[in-house]
Amino acid sequence: MSFVEMDNEQRRQLIDTQQAFSVWRPAKRELERLPSLVWKTSKGHRYLGVKRGVTVTLIGAETPELVKRKHDNDARKKALKARVSGVTKRLDRMAGVNKALGLGRLPRIVARILNELDREALLGDHVIVAGTNVLYAYEVAFGVFIGGELRETRDADLLWDARRELRFATTEHGREGLMGILRRVDPSFTAEYGYNPTNNEGYIVDFLMPELKGRVPLFEKFVSGDVEPVEMPGLIWLLDAPKLEQTVIADDGWPVRIVVPEPRTFALHKLWVSRQDSRKPLSRTKDAAHAALVGQIIRTYSNSRFLAKDMPWLPQELKSLLKEKMFKQ
Repeated sequence: MSFVEMDNEQRRQLIDTQQAFSVWRPAKRELERLPSLVWKTSKGHRYLGVKRGVTVTLIGAETPELVKRKHDNDARKKALKARVSGVTKRLDRMAGVNKALGLGRLPRIVARILNELDREALLGDHVIVAGTNVLYAYEVAFGVFIGGELRETRDADLLWDARRELRFATTEHGREGLMGILRRVDPSFTAEYGYNPTNNEGYIVDFLMPELKGRVPLFEKFVSGDVEPVEMPGLIWLLDAPKLEQTVIADDGWPVRIVVPEPRTFALHKLWVSRQDSRKPLSRTKDAAHAALVGQIIRTYSNSRFLAKDMPWLPQELKSLLKEKMFKQ
């Protein structure tokens, strides 16, 4: 068996960490988005402005409404800072326990990439995780630990929903793009010919998208010279399926939000990929193993079934695989 169940102590600690993170994350995101409002005096008049870095953009001359706006903004920011500080300390303490209990699983570099995508409100609606790293979400969803030989990977597959306009961050230095986001995580990331960003340790980020088949991609918001997504067949099926969102634990013990495809669809898609002639033989073997593994976990721990009537989003190519023995109850 390529997986084992979490014990009760691990489950309890994971739930406690997830609950603390559910308080920390929205407070942290709101705090990051709140503007810094400052007063500026010019020719004897006060003006309210928004401060970004060293730049102040004026809103207007002082009025009772603007005075109240700044007061409310400052009060909210103070309350959020107190909450974030308190829960951060708690999560820092929990991180050590998480590592000691073996809950810290997701590679730190993947966690940092996901955190940055989450900060930019890209994770989930625009970009989801595909490939081997989805297994960390399934571990948490089903309360198991998957063996290392099936989890090991030196890349992160990010799947972009090309049906949605992808809006990247704009900073005081201009629009960043995906490469800018990756370089926040590790400045050594570079992309030869605009594809497959790689850092100095050889970690690769594969930026993928479904085949467009004549549709025009929404590229107008991409930064000139940024990473280009690679089209691959069958990926639209993962995007058409429901999404699974989980809070997993990184190898530093800190919780991370991850969004992945619905697990039954992932298993069926992996089996389909393993049978494509264009797939490398070594990759085919791993794809088939992932399909069998996820199928077994679902059959063992989930009330969900591999039934066509329960998965109306499936294309015929994946429905035809439901008869395979690995998906039978």
